Amino acid sequence: MMHFVQSKIDKLRSRLADRFFEFKPYIAGLAIEGCPLRFFYGTPQAAEWYDPLQPHTRIELEWLARHVAGRREKIIDAGAYHGLYTLVLAKAADPASEVVAVDPVPSNGVLIEVNLALNDLHARIEACAISDRDGEVAFAPGSCGRIVARGGTIRAARRLEAVLPDATVVKLDIEGTEFALFPEQIDVLPTAHTWIVEIHPRKGRNPRMILDAFTARGFELQWVDRGNRRLATYPANAPWQSRTSLIAVRS
Repeated sequence: MMHFVQSKIDKLRSRLADRFFEFKPYIAGLAIEGCPLRFFYGTPQAAEWYDPLQPHTRIELEWLARHVAGRREKIIDAGAYHGLYTLVLAKAADPASEVVAVDPVPSNGVLIEVNLALNDLHARIEACAISDRDGEVAFAPGSCGRIVARGGTIRAARRLEAVLPDATVVKLDIEGTEFALFPEQIDVLPTAHTWIVEIHPRKGRNPRMILDAFTARGFELQWVDRGNRRLATYPANAPWQSRTSLIAVRS
């Protein structure tokens, strides 16, 4: 039995290695309404996620492009990965806007730099994880890892207000750490009128806490309904059961 299991593991490893080494990075256009871009697909994962764009991703990006179009904003893209949201926000907003891409993975920082250069756009890159405290955290390996209680790699961590204290737009995709940030981070960023938060429900993490924190502070809530491929007002008091994005706009 152990020999059988080991042979399956070895075969899987071989397939994964083949997939990685056979992949050839490439540059292609991204046709986002009102915000055409060029994008460097530097890893198999990036190609899988973004070529073509998933419908729910396109809905969210195009809403963001319209929302910030021509406006002078101060923007945080936390959990920036390869910089797709950074690019859309930097291209759509007024050129005088300040944009900060935050990601603790060094290779992601390099890919963000490449994508910014491809589009002649500018953003500050912060090589850290977003946390509820400044200092250091253990971070799980991988290009889209997360803060963990033990193990992993030690990375710098910063609070949102330490990154950009007068932020007006905040996008968070931080793999569950969002539950540690609210409601406090809404209050310490009073100029933030728009939040885009990918919520990762898990046992012991109640998304209702995040929804109620925004509602109590006068935000209107929408969500990306992935099943129906639309952006919709979030029903009052409805339970949040999906891994998808909340869009909270101060009314």
